[in-house]
Amino acid sequence: VLASDLQIPWEIKWGQDDHLWITERRGHILRMDPETGSYQTVLDISPVIVNQGTGEPGMLGMVLDPDFPDTPYIYVVYNYGQFTIKERLSRFTWDGNQLGSELILLDEVRGGNIHDGSRLLITRDNKLLMSTGETGSGSLSQDTSNLNGKFLRLNFDGSIPSDNPFPGSYIYSYGHRNPQGVCYGPHDIIFSSEHGAQQSDEVNIIEPTRNYGWPNVQGACDTQTEMNFCAANNIKEPLMEWTPCVAV
Repeated sequence: VLASDLQIPWEIKWGQDDHLWITERRGHILRMDPETGSYQTVLDISPVIVNQGTGEPGMLGMVLDPDFPDTPYIYVVYNYGQFTIKERLSRFTWDGNQLGSELILLDEVRGGNIHDGSRLLITRDNKLLMSTGETGSGSLSQDTSNLNGKFLRLNFDGSIPSDNPFPGSYIYSYGHRNPQGVCYGPHDIIFSSEHGAQQSDEVNIIEPTRNYGWPNVQGACDTQTEMNFCAANNIKEPLMEWTPCVAV
C-alpha cells in the first residue's frame, strides 16, 4: 500500500519524472514518490470545484505533456459552478514545486450531477482527445452542434485542428453516453470504455466521424429499431458489451 488516505482518486499517470501524478475529484493534483508513497499536493483548486465528494462532477481526466518536464505543462478537465455546472479543459504549468499559471483551453461545456466523463489522451499526432458525457440528457449525444456525449479533438493551445473530421468543430466522434476510459492499444487503435444505463456497458474502438448510437442504440444493433437506426447513421458497434452493467 502506497497511500490509503486519498479521496476519490480519479486519474493516475506515470510521469516522465518517475513520479505518479494523481487527480482527486475534490480538486487536488498530487505528485507521489512511487517508492515510498509520500506525496505532495501540487495543485488545490477545491474552492472552485463543484459537488466535492458527492455526485459525479469534480476534477477528472489529466495528461502530462509528451515532452514533460522539458515542456512543463499538465492538462486537466474539471467541473465548476454552483447553480449551473460547467466543464472546462485547462493547462497548468509545473515550476518544479507547484502547478500554476492556469490557461483555460476550452470552457463552458455543459456539466451535470451525472455523466461528465471525462478522460484525456494525447494522440500520436500530438493532439488532445477529450471525452465528454451527456450529463443525463441523451438527446445531446446525437446533436452535433453540442459538445456533450462526444470525443473532442483539440490542439494544445485549445484551437480546433484544421484536419478535424467535422470542419470548424471540435467533434471527433459522437453518440456517446458517458465514456470514462480511453487509451491506445496495439497498432495505434484507440479504445474507450463507456458506461451504459441498466445494460450494455461498452468497450469501443474510437474512429473519426463515427456515431456510437446513444440514446437510440444500447450496445450492439440487435433490435429492429436499432438496426434501422444503425443502417442510416454510420453507427460503430462496440467491441464488447456487458449486461448487466459492470462499470468497466
